[in-house]
Amino acid sequence: MVDQAVLRTIAEARDLVDASAAHRPKAWGALAARGVVTFRELAGRTPSEAERRAIWAGLWRAVVEADQHA
Repeated sequence: MVDQAVLRTIAEARDLVDASAAHRPKAWGALAARGVVTFRELAGRTPSEAERRAIWAGLWRAVVEADQHA
């Protein structure tokens, strides 16, 4: 479920991924929150602490990748 949430968030919020890579203020927080909300929508529950951290890690990898390709 974590991977699904990460992939869906990246696909639906590509602008936030790119804005985070560009170090725009508040973009990372918005992206991280979007990932958690997406997980809730998919799983029907809030993520555990470990799941939340995994979501953030997956999204951060996408940000780093976007930064490397910018």
